Order: sequence, then C-alpha cells, then structure tokens
Amino acid sequence: MDSKYIKFKKTALDDDAMIYQRSKDTVTKEEIKSLPFRQRLGYYKDYYLKITLVVIAAAVLIFSILNTTVFNRSECRLSLCFLNGALPAQSDEMDLFFEEEIGLESKNDFMRSDTYALDNYQMDMAYKTRLMAGAIDLIICPYDLFLEQSEQGLFCDLREYLPEDMYAQLSDLLLENKVAETDDLGETVSYSEPIPMGIDLSDSSFYQQYGGAIEDPVLCAAWRPENHGNALKAIAYFTGIDISLAETESETEDLTS
Repeated sequence: MDSKYIKFKKTALDDDAMIYQRSKDTVTKEEIKSLPFRQRLGYYKDYYLKITLVVIAAAVLIFSILNTTVFNRSECRLSLCFLNGALPAQSDEMDLFFEEEIGLESKNDFMRSDTYALDNYQMDMAYKTRLMAGAIDLIICPYDLFLEQSEQGLFCDLREYLPEDMYAQLSDLLLENKVAETDDLGETVSYSEPIPMGIDLSDSSFYQQYGGAIEDPVLCAAWRPENHGNALKAIAYFTGIDISLAETESETEDLTS
C-alpha cells in the first residue's frame, strides 16, 4: 500500500514502548512506573493532560462562584440615582459619608450613586431597567422630570413609604402629582387623586454642601425599594430632620426581617 495513504498516530512514546506492546486496553500502575521518565511523562500528557486541565478549570470556576456569593459576598446597601444633571459635584465624598453613616454590615458591602441623562435612549433604558428591577432606592431629579415620571406612577406614595413621624416632619416639603390611568393603547383615560410622591430639596443644605447645582431638585423613592431602612436615613440627611426617626424605623425592620 502506498505510504501516502497511511496515517500514523503521533505520540510522545516510542513505537516499541512497553505499553503499546500490550494487547490489553489498559495498563497497570506498575507498568507505568517502570517506564523511563520521559516516556512516563509522555503517557500522562497523551491521556491525562486534557482531563486535568478541565478539572482545574472547573475547580477555579466553582471557587470563584463561592467566593463572590458566599465567602466574600458584597451587597449594595443604598442606591442613589441622579437624573438629568442632578448629581452633586462632590458625589464621591457624599458616598463616603453615607457609607460611614448607614452602617454597612460587611466590609464588602457598599453604596452607589449613578447618574443618567434621560434624553439619551440607552441611558433611559438602563435607568428604567434598574428601576423596574428594584435596584434603585432613591431618585433625585429636576422638578419638571418629577412631574413627568410621577405621572407615570414610577415613584412611591410617600404616605405609605414614610413612617408616620417622618411624614409629619416633612409635610411642608411634600410635592404631589396625579398618576395617569391609561388604556391598552397607552391613551390617558383618567387621573388619580393627588398623591405625595416627591420631597422638595431646594433648600437642602446637605445637597448643596456636596455641590448640588440644579435649582429645583426633588427627592423621590423608587417604587420597589431594596434598602428601605437605609433610604429613610438618607432622606433624613437630605432634608435635615431628626435622624433618630429614621433609625428607629430601620431597627424595627431589622427585627422583623
């Protein structure tokens, strides 16, 4: 037969190696140990290298998952969202303040501040996605945007969100709007009664202290908050009311959770 039609299997072992002279499908450990070092190394490379690499890769993946979800799990304990230029100039310093004050439960826990310009389609979609997923606690935006989004029902009814004492303390700062009821085609068919969904931050010394520049900032609570207790503390700081009102509510949540 013409040699060009014959294909030989390449191997790290010599053709006359002891293993290839056997008629069995397997070899014993003793036979492997008896091979010269280079042939033994070649045998392991041919038959066990891929399996070893797969096992190592699987172990690394499992460890990585356990490390991030169990051993070193990190969670966002407060999420602030600033819309259309409402982000304070010293937002990093503000974040550090909140990290110290809200009492992070673990060294891996954190708070975050995000900013979105909603005239950008991609940013608008990212904001709406996080909002619907419950990944935002508090929102600060200009008054005109508050009117638009509160009409869409994107913010919490503060009568239900705030503890009774906090609600009373903030009554002079509350801003109302009506929520539009729409039909299947998206056409407005009616409006709700006026609902308090915003807090006026125009005179907030805390917001201005960190470089808040817009003239008519409004603080709102997202409709699916994750960190209610910490969000109440943040509201107290932004508005200058007694922080103990929020801390009492936060402790009550901890006991019932």
